[in-house]
Amino acid sequence: MQEDLAQRFGVSRSPVREALRILGTEGLVVIQPGEGATVRRLSRADLEEIYDLRLALEPLIASAVISEARGRDIAQLASLVETMADTERLDQWMRANFEFHQRMYQITGLSRTEGILSGLLSAVQPYSQENIGQLGGRHAADSEHRGMIEAIRTGDQATLAALIIAHLQAARDRLAEAYEAVETPDPLRALRPAR
Repeated sequence: MQEDLAQRFGVSRSPVREALRILGTEGLVVIQPGEGATVRRLSRADLEEIYDLRLALEPLIASAVISEARGRDIAQLASLVETMADTERLDQWMRANFEFHQRMYQITGLSRTEGILSGLLSAVQPYSQENIGQLGGRHAADSEHRGMIEAIRTGDQATLAALIIAHLQAARDRLAEAYEAVETPDPLRALRPAR
């Protein structure tokens, strides 16, 4: 696996090994000696816990974002939102989305809060990709991001906090519903007559 990744990205095995080690310590991959690394699949409870933590913490940064954001910060956020709206490629959308949220955390100047929220954001990335790429969350997310930019521009802390909540809650609900469909299959389905 390390050789395949090294070849794919045109690097030696050392940076691949280090990247996998870091991803392992962050809980994003599971490394099995002799078997390689696999992306860790969160349980529904893990997923809901991460989103619940984000829902508890992220609305609290709205006041700091509003008070600390400068023109260049708003321009950077707006540029990332436009990148998301303009791209057809899911990987580019995901990268811009990650940078958008990370930039909002940085604007606050609250380094500990930024670290906690960045860790939660990293942990949920594979599931965020599922929400956007397969569960139809992209259009709503683009609209919510635009609303966040407008709330920051106008200094509307309450609207920014409400949009953050709506943004996270919608993703959490879509993903939890998808998990429910996978986790609760009908054990007698094969025995039932076709409709």
